[in-house]
Amino acid sequence: MSENPKLKLHFELDSLKVDLEGDPETVSREFLTQLSAILPSFEVARKLNFNPDLVKLSEGLVGLVEFVPGGIILNRRDLSAEQAILICLLGVYIAYKMDRRDADSMSATALSKITGKALKTISNQVTLMVEEALVEKVGKGEYRIAPLGIKRADSIAGGLK
Repeated sequence: MSENPKLKLHFELDSLKVDLEGDPETVSREFLTQLSAILPSFEVARKLNFNPDLVKLSEGLVGLVEFVPGGIILNRRDLSAEQAILICLLGVYIAYKMDRRDADSMSATALSKITGKALKTISNQVTLMVEEALVEKVGKGEYRIAPLGIKRADSIAGGLK
């Protein structure tokens, strides 16, 4: 994928014809704006759906995590186990969405290494977080952030700045 991909979008509804071109984020937002003007009920439905803003989430993680080949680095060691897990899993989620990782999940072992927390601590904490719907278990010892976890991680990241 190119570094600055361009998206072209053409849509028609009755007599309305719209052509949009630019970076994917801008085109997506403009498309939703146009659609909302045409179909007011779409705006209400859009507000009810949780669609994480990757740009905003990424900006919130600046300084907290860094992407490196094969993983991420957590730049804070003073976080609680829950905070560290959520920040790491949010970083992995963003890296996956940006095609920087093959999976949006991480093992408990990898979380332990990245956070500097004991594996037993990580295992106990992610079990609680699964029960709270912050994290989803996707395989034996593999976890990914859940929508509620994304919201919580974003809040945590904002409070750490």
